[in-house]
Amino acid sequence: MKFLIFGAGAIGSAIGSKLSQSGHEVHLLGRKEHIIAIQKNGLDIDGIWGKYNVKDFYLHIEPPQDTFYDVVFITVKTFSTEQAAKIISQNNIKAKIFISAQNGLGNYEILSNYISPVACARIIFGVVFNSPGKINITVWGGPILLGFWEKNYDQDLKRFLIKVAEVLSESGLPSEFCNDIRTPIWEKAIYNSALNPLSVILNSTYGEVVDNEFSCAIVKEIISEGVYVGKKEGANLPENFFDYFMQKLIPPTSSHISSMIQDIKLRGKTEIDSMCGAIVKYGLKHNFFPKVNFTMWKLIKSIERINEKTRTKNK
Repeated sequence: MKFLIFGAGAIGSAIGSKLSQSGHEVHLLGRKEHIIAIQKNGLDIDGIWGKYNVKDFYLHIEPPQDTFYDVVFITVKTFSTEQAAKIISQNNIKAKIFISAQNGLGNYEILSNYISPVACARIIFGVVFNSPGKINITVWGGPILLGFWEKNYDQDLKRFLIKVAEVLSESGLPSEFCNDIRTPIWEKAIYNSALNPLSVILNSTYGEVVDNEFSCAIVKEIISEGVYVGKKEGANLPENFFDYFMQKLIPPTSSHISSMIQDIKLRGKTEIDSMCGAIVKYGLKHNFFPKVNFTMWKLIKSIERINEKTRTKNK
């Protein structure tokens, strides 16, 4: 298959490395310094998948034009989703299917305004961007889930997405088709909302956040609000989600350093709008005010603003 990784940072590069090793045609579109480093020395991968280097990529600093791919994985940060969708549309990039492999909520709605057909991926493995051309795989939390946000989807598209899941699995990325992708994406969004902002504020791993009785109490409230709103939005979330979170989700990721900490360090901007901010947005739609999520959202936005002023002052 012919793949384009649109926004090849940590996660996108990791996916691309496995597909390339399996003999697929993989195009990486990413930041200039990252792409140039790969062009010179290949992509260095370290961590739980072992240590290896991949050089067999087609590399792009500028978006390709008038090009067709079997699959385009969109792996940009959520604050760049609309910009990515506009670039894809304006450059006439076509695909059998576009897959949002991103954090947070709201990506499908934004992408669908510009491109089609769009599917969604729930990804729960951790990757750290060490430096341009170098990534570290830190944790594997479970299979990649692929599915469609809307319930009424084309059966030919379903068959093709199942084939994509098989290709990913054969490439060393266990993947499955999911009939109800909305639920696992909401689960992940709630998980990230509960852990990422607190990990930034406390400068802690996920495990350290929940081991602290005071921050764990905040986690429980964030989850309670998220589950209420998610169910209103059609996600099939269990009432005992906090127990599931503590018993099943935390153990394999307890030592993980959140991507939000990395985002703060690298660019001073985070995906909080698509996490706690989205829970607030959807909650208000249903006449419910998620006050703890609102507080976390505002705290992280405050940190972003401080970073913005600091960067401006240092220019």
